Amino acid sequence: MVFDEDIFDEIDRLFKEEMRKIRKMITELTRINPDEIREFGRKGEPIVFGFTYRWHSGMNKPEVKFFGNVRPASPYGIKVDDAVSPVYDILDKGDHYEIVVELAGARKEDVKLEMKGRTIYITANTQYKKYSANIQIPPDASTEDIKAKMNNGILIINIPKVESKGEKRIEIEED
Repeated sequence: MVFDEDIFDEIDRLFKEEMRKIRKMITELTRINPDEIREFGRKGEPIVFGFTYRWHSGMNKPEVKFFGNVRPASPYGIKVDDAVSPVYDILDKGDHYEIVVELAGARKEDVKLEMKGRTIYITANTQYKKYSANIQIPPDASTEDIKAKMNNGILIINIPKVESKGEKRIEIEED
């Protein structure tokens, strides 16, 4: 099996680009004044920040998603949002996509889902925590017949794929 070296060069370039972004983010976070963090802790507000990094076959470039309620506000400060960005994942299930969103402590009646264009807006207000996320759906996902269910703080959204109009099998008839 012969591999084109260009693909490996491209993978290396994309990986280095993502690592530069991660290093920059870590550098910005280390500039945060520790007194600001202590002040938030005194107010009883939880401080949550994290990210997930994923890159697998079929993806053009790595995917970095941030979650939590801490955002860099300036090079030397932080901003703590009221709402936490939840951890979520978009899974390709063949004929549909499944979006799994972690909303710990949320019940069905706490969650509001809206769709505008190709973005799903999720908000949840629980007794202890607020959540907020805007999720872009994949290009081949339908905006119709979307279903959602909630179970033990896990929101699962099922989105059917649109049938490809560009591909069609043509049967050959006998003469």
